Amino acid sequence: KEVHLEEEWEDVDLNEAFHLIKVFFARNKNKYSENSKTEQFLQANIEGIRFIGFADRIDYHEDWIEIIDYKTGKTIVSPRARNWQLGYYVMAAEKFGKVKKITLDMLKQDSPLEFELDDNGNAASINSNLSFNINDVREELIETAKKIHEAYKSGFKPCPIEKNCEFCNEYVYGL
Repeated sequence: KEVHLEEEWEDVDLNEAFHLIKVFFARNKNKYSENSKTEQFLQANIEGIRFIGFADRIDYHEDWIEIIDYKTGKTIVSPRARNWQLGYYVMAAEKFGKVKKITLDMLKQDSPLEFELDDNGNAASINSNLSFNINDVREELIETAKKIHEAYKSGFKPCPIEKNCEFCNEYVYGL
């Protein structure tokens, strides 16, 4: 409530924020531990291309890990965006342990999307009929990144500074 008094937070709907906090704790109260990591930087070099991301949370279990990503917006994440994000997290987090579960928790939805991974890279939802393959995601990411690199080499220019596109110069031009 104190933060809400600050100018930059005054537009936040406190009732909605309290509701999301309650949903978060109800869904996660028995999942995280003192070993869990939040805002975990995930960097990977895949076929000579540097990728980065941040996992909202990584939970460590006895011999496996779970990666959790939270969404607080009302919009459903598109299948490709979901698969790419969660698939990338699996690839980049392998250095922390064997990823056996990835969860997309859209707090405004009735339940999170939880995927279990098998040894062939298949991610199958445990609470819906959704699935994807990590190896397919890897190929799609590499193909798309190569197209971006080629566009850069052939004259692609970042958005004007007024567009507030902070990523082009830092991540594409920094190659």
